[in-house]
Amino acid sequence: MIEISCDSCGKVKPVAESATTGNEWVLGYDLEVQSPNALQRSMRFLERWDNRRALELGAIHFCSATCKDKYINAAKVAA
Repeated sequence: MIEISCDSCGKVKPVAESATTGNEWVLGYDLEVQSPNALQRSMRFLERWDNRRALELGAIHFCSATCKDKYINAAKVAA
């Protein structure tokens, strides 16, 4: 059994969700590409949750738009 948690606050995503609670979770990707001269970071977010893509390389998970915004702001500070 795979447990998915919010990458910002740590809240665990319920396994069985109703139609109303499933829409608040946000799935995206935070990828870094390194070359000899530079490090490039790219964040992309999907329009809706996709269970098939939730475990792909670089996937990030958020329980709400607020947690997503906190993660983005923390990434800006680190840059």
